[in-house]
This record gives sequence, C-alpha cells and structure tokens, in this order.
Amino acid sequence: MADPVRRNDPCPCGSGKRYKECHGKLAAAGADDPDNLAQQALRAHSQGRIDEAERGYHAVLERAPGHALATHYLGLAAWQRGERGEAERLMRASLERDASVPDFHNNLGLLLRDTGRVDDAIAAFRRALEVDPRWLDAYSNLGLALEAAGRFDAAIGAYRAAIAARPQLAAARQNLARTLVAGGAWAEGWSEYRWRLVAQGLAANAPDPGAAPLPASLAGRRFVLHAEQGLGDEVFFLRFAPELVRRGARLAYRGDARLAAMLERTGVFALGVAAKGAPTSGPEHANLEPLMIGDLPWLTQAHDAARFPDALALAPLAQHVRAARAELERAGPRPWIALTWRGGVASAGPARTQVKEIAPERLGATLAGSRATWVGIQRLPREGEHARLSQGLGAPVHDASGANDDLERMLALLSLCDAYVTVSNANVHLRAGVGGPIHVLVPHPPEWRWGLAGERSPWFRAATVHRQAADGDWDAALAGLAAPLAATLHRG
Repeated sequence: MADPVRRNDPCPCGSGKRYKECHGKLAAAGADDPDNLAQQALRAHSQGRIDEAERGYHAVLERAPGHALATHYLGLAAWQRGERGEAERLMRASLERDASVPDFHNNLGLLLRDTGRVDDAIAAFRRALEVDPRWLDAYSNLGLALEAAGRFDAAIGAYRAAIAARPQLAAARQNLARTLVAGGAWAEGWSEYRWRLVAQGLAANAPDPGAAPLPASLAGRRFVLHAEQGLGDEVFFLRFAPELVRRGARLAYRGDARLAAMLERTGVFALGVAAKGAPTSGPEHANLEPLMIGDLPWLTQAHDAARFPDALALAPLAQHVRAARAELERAGPRPWIALTWRGGVASAGPARTQVKEIAPERLGATLAGSRATWVGIQRLPREGEHARLSQGLGAPVHDASGANDDLERMLALLSLCDAYVTVSNANVHLRAGVGGPIHVLVPHPPEWRWGLAGERSPWFRAATVHRQAADGDWDAALAGLAAPLAATLHRG
C-alpha cells in the first residue's frame, strides 16, 4: 500500500489545494462518507487496481449521485479499458458538476487528443491552465497537442513555459528535446535530451550541469555502453560507438541479448558484448566508465547533419543468407520487396500512443500493378492482414513474419531484399545496417529521427520519407511512394 496522504500534501483529486483544505476536511466524517469512499477508490486507482477503484466510484455515486471526482475518474477507468465514448461522457459530466479542478480539463484534453480532436484538446489544456496556472503537466500536454496540430514553434513555447516555471520538470524537457532535434536544433536538443532518463524513471537525479562532452582524444579510456529504450533506439544510437573507437577508446556493451552476436561481429566492442545486467566487475572490466547510449549524440557533439554517422554496419551470417536466398527464390523472382505496415505499441488511457500504422489493403492498393515478389515481414501480423494486403496488391504475399523471432534471420533476409516499404520500426534500423533502399511511411507528428519536413532524414541517407498530412490523410504520401519505388523495381 502507498503511504497515506499527509495533511499538507497536494490533494490527490487534482484541485491544486492542500489535502487538509480539500478532501482532508472529511477526516471527521464516517467511513461511508462519499468523499472518504472517493479517496479510497482514488488510492486504489493510482495503484493500478482498476476493478476495485471502479467499485468504489460506483459506491460513491450510489450515495452521492453526480459526485464530480467519482464521475470523472470512473471515466478515466473506462478509457483505460478502451471505452472512449463512455469515458468522454463521464468526463464531461464531471466538468458540468465542477469545472474548477484542472485535472478534469487536462484528462479530457488527453482523451480528445487521443481521438483526433486536436483543436478541442488544445482548448481543454488551455482551460486547465486558466483554472490553475501551476498545473504544469498541462503545459507538456498542450505542447504535444500543438505538435499534433503541426504547430511546432508553439509546442516549443509551451514546453519552455513549463520549464521556466519548474526547471526540474523532466517530461517537459524531454518533449522539448524531441521537438528541437526534429527541427534541427541539435546542440540544444541533445543537451535537453539528457533529461529523458529522469522523465522515464531511469535516473533519480537531474543531469549534471557541470558535465562536458567527450574530448577529441579518448586514448587509454575504457567505456561500457548501456542500452536503454527499445530495440530500434538501441541499434540507432550505436551508430555513435565507432566515433569513440576512432578517438582511441575501447568499448564494452550491455544491451539486448538478441543483438549480441551481430554486434560482436562489428569489431567495435573490443571489451565484449553481453546482455543487460551482466556484471562489469573483475580485472577484465577494471576502470570501465559507464555511458548511456542515448547520451552519445551529446557526448560526441552531433551538431552538423553533414557529419552525422551512418548506421552501424551489420554483417549477416553466411548460413542465414543462404537460407534466406533459398526462401526468397522459392517465393518468386526478383525484385524482392519487403513490406510492413505497423510498428510500436498501442496504449489505452492517458499514455501517449506509440503506434505507427497504415491499413495493409491500402498499402497493397498503392503498390498494385508493380511486378515484384512481395514479402511480408510484419511482426505479429493479425488474422487476415496478409490476405487483405494480397487483395490490395492483386498478387500473393510471401509470409516471412516468423523471421522476427530470430534477428539474425531477419538481418539476412533484409540484406537480400531490393527494397523495404514500411512504417518506422526496429527492422528499419536493421535494414539501415545492411544497406539498401528504404521507403518509410511516417505518421504525423513525426518521430524526431525523421525530421519535420522533406523526403530525407540526415540519419537515414538511403531512406525516402513519405509523410502523413497533419489531418491524418495518407493520400499525398502514398502517391509519392509510386515513382521512387518504380525506379527501385526497374533497377531490380
């Protein structure tokens, strides 16, 4: 159980008042008092016991119909279950009852953003700040909504306002970093990006303001690089490791075990590669300086796009290449075109979604008429998706999705394909490591690695970027896919 709320703590209801001045006033009330019951339900909700919380909110509403806090957080629980319509109804009902709670406006704004009503979301976040300018989470959420509207300068302004009010607000600093890097303000962006560890709960303390980037010579120094975030980011940031070696350092690595063998083959990690959490004690690991790989752009001062490092070169194993070639030749003649249509992880509730997706039948219809052997490498394809893709293409699709279970097999397969058409996902980074054309469908707002505009990313020189419009329309992106892919098919 969590520690009880103390009298001078902020009230958990989000009013901005101290507990003793808000729901703490019910201390003398009986156990069945609606406000007491609401606090118990809210405490269960905050600890992830949603079923218990919902029972508690219903008990409150039986005793006090229309109780604002119970109504609102019952709506939040409905959202976490994926019931967005019911969630909105309850959240709006709570605001009709009590519009003075900033968190009510903030949560409604998150739901509106999640359902694509960005202008309404912006208005809700602004209303939260009108109710209580100290409710700084609303500044970060306002910034995210402004990004979704394509108003990136305004988003930066919202993040800066939050940071000015509370310099230790790590989420706002991480969001500012992403937006700056996406827009090409790399020096400030990478410096702010150091706050991501605090924002993600991976570090307890703020970045050291006295720390400095690495010097030009690292002769005699030994580092252990530690992975963070997801597999794709892990491969992405390792492009900076060869620069440390060039400066004279010797490296060890601790990361995803699925990558260990291919990273060993790069020759970059002279001090060895092992899984996350593997010990770095003993004489062979003496004097290892730890570095988080997401700090490498800042540490190496990656401020000039013309000098950005290419993806770390990855060499597939010969036996896997032979097996992949035989598989593809059985599927059909060249050119071999790999396809994926979804990446990321869906979330229900206030967490920002990470899904990047386009309907497989729509992707297929865009590519229909081209002569190629189509290879589906979507991780965990849903039932019927290959059939829908095939129907759109008017051609069969070879299902190679099982290669995702063995990254060595996937690396070999990607090394042989003549092109890869995909949304941004981990396999994009593997493809970049073996080379070859990539056509990336980038949803709006874009991830920072793809920049804010244009058909190219300085991080992926072999990739052509096809961007979804701010209103969610894919027409222009898909229309722009045909011509450059046709050139690839012709070469194939």
